[in-house]
Formats: sequence, C-alpha cells, structure tokens
Amino acid sequence: MRDDERAAVQDWFLATDDGIVVATIAFGMGVDKPNIRYVYHYNLPKSLENYSQEIGRSGRDGLPSICEMLVCLDDLNVLENFAYGDTPTLEAVSELVHGVFALDDEFDVSYYELSAQHDIRILVIRTLMTYLELMGYLIGGTPFYSQYQYKPLMTSQQILNKFEGERRQFLAAVFRQSQKAKIWLSIDVDQAAAAIGCLRDRIVRALDYLGEQQMLEVRVQGVRNRYRRAKPCQNVPALAELLHGKTVEREQREISRLHQVLELVGRDGCHWKELCRYFGETLPVACGHCAWCGNGRQPVAIPERPRHELPDDLLRQAVSLRREHPDVLQYPQAIARFLCGVTSPRLSKAKLTSHRLFGAAAQVPFPDILKRVTD
Repeated sequence: MRDDERAAVQDWFLATDDGIVVATIAFGMGVDKPNIRYVYHYNLPKSLENYSQEIGRSGRDGLPSICEMLVCLDDLNVLENFAYGDTPTLEAVSELVHGVFALDDEFDVSYYELSAQHDIRILVIRTLMTYLELMGYLIGGTPFYSQYQYKPLMTSQQILNKFEGERRQFLAAVFRQSQKAKIWLSIDVDQAAAAIGCLRDRIVRALDYLGEQQMLEVRVQGVRNRYRRAKPCQNVPALAELLHGKTVEREQREISRLHQVLELVGRDGCHWKELCRYFGETLPVACGHCAWCGNGRQPVAIPERPRHELPDDLLRQAVSLRREHPDVLQYPQAIARFLCGVTSPRLSKAKLTSHRLFGAAAQVPFPDILKRVTD
C-alpha cells in the first residue's frame, strides 16, 4: 500500500470500535490500541516469543479478548525453508574468512559488497563479522559513508510511473541529485539529503528497494565498516568451519523455535500455563479459557504433516538450468534455495528470482530437495 493509504487505514483502525484489518505482523508494532478484541493468526507464528508479543496486542484495556491460530502444517515448509535458506555454504564462509584475513591489519569493508561477492545475506555477513569480533580477531571501528552508484535497468520515467504522489516526487528529486557518468550514476547521499530536505536513510532505503525490485543495479559505495585486526588466525580453514557450524546451529534453533509453537498447540495441558512456564513464570492452576481448557481438557488434534515430493522432471529442469548459470547455481544449497523460492544475492543479481521455476517446489522441505540435488 502507498504510505498515505496505510496511514489512513491505521488512523481509521485506531478510531473504530468494530473495524477489521488484515495485515502483516509488522503492522501491529506501532499500534497502541487498547480495545482490540480479536487476533487471528492466519499463518503460524515463527516462535513462542513472536506469538506472545502478537497476541499481547489484544485486550490491553483488561477486558477479555479472543486469540485464535489457524494451524496448517503446510505453513511449516515455507517457514522452515527460509531458516534453511539463510544458512550459507561452508565454501562461502571459507571464502569470506580467507578474504578478511588477507586484508591489511586495518581495513574497511562494505557488507553489501561482501554479500554479493560471497552469496551470503547481509544480515548473516553482519553476524559472521560480529562473531570474529567476539572471538577476539577483529576490533570494529566507526562506519563511514561515501557514495551510492546505480545503473538504471529501465528509464527514469518508467520507474517514476510505478509510484504516485509524494513518493514519486521524492524519487524524481533523488534522480535530479545524481551525477551521470558513461554508464553509472553516482549520488552523494549526504549532499542529496541536505538538498532535498530529508533524512539520508530514506534515500538509502529507496535505492536499496529499487535495486531489490530490479529497477536499478546498485553498487554501494556509501557505508563502509572499519576494522582493526587484534590477533592473527593460525588456522583459517578451522575457523571457517567453526563459524559455519555456528550458522548451522542458528538454523536449528530457528527450526526448533518454530516447532515449539506446534508443541504448544498440541499440548496435553493448559496452554497458558505452559506459555507462562516458558517465560519463567508460574501459573498455579489451569487458566480455564485456552484451547485445552475449553476442549474439555483434551489436547487439540493436529493432523499429520503432509509430505510433498520433488517431481523428477522439476529436478531435471533445475539441473539443466545450473548448466546455464554455473556460477549462481554451483552448489546444491543454491539450487535448493532457488526451488524453494528463497532469494540470495546471486539469484537476485542473475534475475533468477523471476524465473518460472523459482519457488516451484516451495511446499517441499528444504532438506529433501538438498538431498535429491546432492545425490
């Protein structure tokens, strides 16, 4: 939705006593409405922490509210696949670590460039660099900012036509602040922000968004992170394996947190009492109003998880596509991400996220696809 539409819906929802709004979980973060009477989860929450926070948006006036979750085990595949898809390959982590320790004792890097170079998501790049700090190998300094460069993948008018109102005017102003070279345009974000009269972060977010939507090819020259090496690494391959193991552990924690939600739903006991115990509180007696209490103190019956197989012809097509894009789909994990519909820096750059096979096996568990591709 456009910003003005979303703001209007939020204002209306805050004012109404009987309004219904369908939204992502992010919508409720800034909504302080005391008399929300119902919260329905259409999809499974990602964790008990998420679930507790989301249902906590109801009944803040102290009056009873109803919170229901629509449990469909097909949701598990999509949520699990995103957790698996965030985990980089050992080869990618090894390349990153070798690259970092090949730099000078004092250096600066761009997370965006590292992400694109090693096909590791930016959030994971940040996490890996933080691990190196916590392990005493690096000392982080103050980030500094330079320029963004971008190459239009469509005309400026075509880009502007996709937006309306103030957002269109804002993007037009950003384009006017750009300096054109032979192919690439550059923009000094700080100077542009001062000229337009906006926060620099808004310009950065806009350019990143246009890059993600394949309207621009963006090269970040802006945010660079300073580091100083605190001690040498005597065994880089071993360190890479250790860091990769940490990403696998994080993956398993995410999967485990997701299954804790299902365990709560199917629990033979008071759900609210168990949720309190999970957060370190004690409820002396059953609550009397959860799904278990309201079902005659019987557990909720959860159907068996459906199993979806990867069709042979789909696997053959994916393997054939790898021959066309060997750099992008080199490793089995990359093919599994592609078939599950999970993006990565290289998939996006190669525009394979718009390929007809992208996400074609979203209902197949990531480990099953990985095994088939590896075999």
